[in-house]
Amino acid sequence: MIRTKPLALSLSLIFSLAVPGSFAGAATTQINDVDESMAAGLDMMLQNSSLLRNGDNVWQRVREGFQLPEVNSAIVRKQEHFYAARPEVFKRSLERSRKYLFHIINEVERRGMPSEIALLPMVESSFVPGATSRVGAAGLWQFMPMTGRQYGLEQTWWYDGRRDVVEATRAALDYLQTLYGQFGDWNLALAAYNWGEGNLSRAIARAQAAGQDITYENLRMPAETRNYAPKLLAVRNLLANPEKFGIRLDKLPNKPTFVAVAPGKHMDISVAARLAGMSTSEFKELNPAFNLPVFAYKPGRQMLIPANKMETFEANLGKWDKPFLTWQVYTPTGNESASDIAEKNGMSRSELMAVNGVSGTLPAGRPVLVAMRGTPAVAPAIDTTDTALPERVLVAEAAPRQEPRSETPEYARAVKVDTPVMVAAAQHSDPALIKASFTPAAPAPALTSATPPVVAEAQSALPVSSSGEHTVASGDTLYNISRRYGITVAELKALNHLSDDVVKLGDVLKVRQVASNDTFKAVPVKTVSATPVRASRTEYTVQRGDTVFSIARRFGVNHTDLRRWNGGMKTARLQPGQRVIVQF
Repeated sequence: MIRTKPLALSLSLIFSLAVPGSFAGAATTQINDVDESMAAGLDMMLQNSSLLRNGDNVWQRVREGFQLPEVNSAIVRKQEHFYAARPEVFKRSLERSRKYLFHIINEVERRGMPSEIALLPMVESSFVPGATSRVGAAGLWQFMPMTGRQYGLEQTWWYDGRRDVVEATRAALDYLQTLYGQFGDWNLALAAYNWGEGNLSRAIARAQAAGQDITYENLRMPAETRNYAPKLLAVRNLLANPEKFGIRLDKLPNKPTFVAVAPGKHMDISVAARLAGMSTSEFKELNPAFNLPVFAYKPGRQMLIPANKMETFEANLGKWDKPFLTWQVYTPTGNESASDIAEKNGMSRSELMAVNGVSGTLPAGRPVLVAMRGTPAVAPAIDTTDTALPERVLVAEAAPRQEPRSETPEYARAVKVDTPVMVAAAQHSDPALIKASFTPAAPAPALTSATPPVVAEAQSALPVSSSGEHTVASGDTLYNISRRYGITVAELKALNHLSDDVVKLGDVLKVRQVASNDTFKAVPVKTVSATPVRASRTEYTVQRGDTVFSIARRFGVNHTDLRRWNGGMKTARLQPGQRVIVQF
């Protein structure tokens, strides 16, 4: 039996063996069909690369969303002193965060969470996405293996989703929202994130039995957990007033720093880095989830590249005429040593061990990655009886692709374009060919007024025509304009013959009309002016978890206007049941 296979064959074998209830040949055909369809259209994460909110500094965005009340003030002061006494260490962590924080704060804001949550990787990993703790937690958000799997993070020979910046952020925020729903307090949710919800629930039960109020301070916790929320609050306080602590923050531009691409094929990490015009070490900083020097493609799996390298990647991918792979999978026999395998494949023993991330001896029966010698011959038929790959790989690598989630961030909706290479913001494609796969946002809670916020007839004097028009106002993006008029970004771009995602203040865009009694009336346009003309208004009842920012986004208005309409609210934190005025 042939034990050395090209990587593509080995991965196909993994997929085919793990499809239950089907013959291997049929399963392989299905997988190949998926591969071909995915290869025909690359996922584009950053559909809308214009600013998502007014302002050009992410640090200011983060400050505006601070909500957490202080707990264990004495510990907070101690942690403030600890960080302030080490300003260079603190700044290095913040410098690392610059690659990831725009994505994280967008996710946090979109979910209506306190913006302090976006800073949690500072406490967990110092914003090192490849970090691994002594107890086995990994990634920016330090997921333990079991919890990671519980929240949909694959962990296989090829890939560890706990170190995937996008996937781990999604999972961490899912987990924190679940904990907040369970305990009803963000600081307690943080304690549960660190200590485990079972442990925290038992601590709460003990406090209740003793007749104590359920507060962070009253619960008996390990020292690490007692210090956990105060550490985050100390980081929050340093960023809220850096001058007070002798820290100087350079502006963090309020724009995407990376894009996600799915090239539809396996390739060396070093090749992917060359295609993007970056060093391998820079590529790994954005893609620490890949355990081996190979991007092992499967439907739904993406690699991250800097936003400003996307066009370079596209151009180079289209003209690359060298092998994409220089590695192959080899399954050793029980009596082969690492030295034997290395010599057989033209490698040194140290190189073999380093490539496979192994120290000591190779586990018996475990596949290893070895250098590819020459060009592989025509692929032989897949041997469905081959069980050399470990079960954890067979099962996990073939996990069904997760469908797009309703929580997909606004600026990161996947767009598949009918071209074999990534297209930057669909700039080089006929908009009619773009197939946008937007997931509808969750419906807003019921309003106290009977007038819906988006499709209500405008009471201000708006032009009515056969096509309808919208004048771009401050803070508008293609995404929020499309949401306001009930169309997709792709339709809006096609209607206006737009080749990119940038809109400018004062631009007049054609929009779809809303039919009513056989006549067409323009839907309301968001007015940012301090004195809107004959604006309609309604009242919204605050739900648990709502913030000024989440309500503003829900109704498509500016958060500063929302504050002004409600007497200049000084805090983003609101109380359930509070009534908020919204104008259109």
